[in-house]
Amino acid sequence: MVNFKKSAKVCFVIPEYDPDISTHFNYLYDFIKVLFSDFDIFLLIEKGAGMPNFADPNRVYIQKFKFTPLRIIENFLVIFYIRLIGYRDFYIHYSFLSAFNASLISKFVGGRTFYWNCGLPWLYSRNYFREKFERAAYRLVTFLVTGTEGLKNQYAKHYQLGLSKIKVLPNWINVNQFHKQFEIIQDLKLKLNISPKDKVILFVHRLSNRKGAHYLPRIIQGLENEKVVLLIVGGGPEREKIELEIRKSRLEKKVRFLNSIPNKEIQNYFGIADIFIMPSEEEGFPHVLLEAMVVGVPFVAFDVGGVKEISPPESLGYIVAPYDIKSFSNKIKELLHYNGDRIAKLSEIEQSWVKQFDLSITLDKFKDIILK
Repeated sequence: MVNFKKSAKVCFVIPEYDPDISTHFNYLYDFIKVLFSDFDIFLLIEKGAGMPNFADPNRVYIQKFKFTPLRIIENFLVIFYIRLIGYRDFYIHYSFLSAFNASLISKFVGGRTFYWNCGLPWLYSRNYFREKFERAAYRLVTFLVTGTEGLKNQYAKHYQLGLSKIKVLPNWINVNQFHKQFEIIQDLKLKLNISPKDKVILFVHRLSNRKGAHYLPRIIQGLENEKVVLLIVGGGPEREKIELEIRKSRLEKKVRFLNSIPNKEIQNYFGIADIFIMPSEEEGFPHVLLEAMVVGVPFVAFDVGGVKEISPPESLGYIVAPYDIKSFSNKIKELLHYNGDRIAKLSEIEQSWVKQFDLSITLDKFKDIILK
């Protein structure tokens, strides 16, 4: 345990606050809630649906302007004010604007910026000005923070950053709060018209190409002779196209579509799953795999980002090369035909492995990074 003083002052910046959000930002709220009791935290929210109930309203600012030029000016002035009232350290989650502004201010009046980014952003083209701006932000921040050692090396390579400039902080999950509730599971299966004879294959993500949603029709086509239901949780631009392809294949009875679910409720859907799938083309440190492991759901995923680094050795055989849909479907079939004892053993391994990513452990690592 790291020794620290509550007087340590940190400004934490998040792009969005919404208690019913379906994304991983919900995990940030639990994280920041604990930090409020450990540090002197000022929370800057770039877009918010109300005041967070876990924070001191006197130490929270929610940006007010929607017009982009005014938002940029507002963001700069608010960060400058926060620095003037004594907050020297800025921890920024996925906001290049705040990372750039906080770094610029810190260069002139002192301070440090820690910018969290975890993914494979170099895979996707940006316009000239956006690319230059992002690279400038990476150079300006005091430290880039990412999820795994492998990603640290990749960021260093692609953005020409020294390894000493990059910190590693794993994502987290509250192991004690995530558990199966059997009554809810049974009710949910009835509501979704899922037969007890059918195995449930779960996909939870935005329906976009980055998250591999366009592969879902081909995946379910490869399982047409299996007694399965593919449960697709999430909204996004690919939904209409996916539904059309599934109808053309006459596999509608094997698929259930749900819109985005608040992240705080997602454990119920992992609770009814027999297998979780993640055919993403881009990932960093996916929270969804932590969610699968803490409930003990075996998974099949593409080998992208930090997926192999955060998975137990026994699960590596189910992490396949990106774009290889045939192998992906075959790995699902393999898991479908395992006996109960083998699945139970794999579940037990996952639930033991994921404890290293418990919220309490990551909080200690955060304190160690900030207080050095």
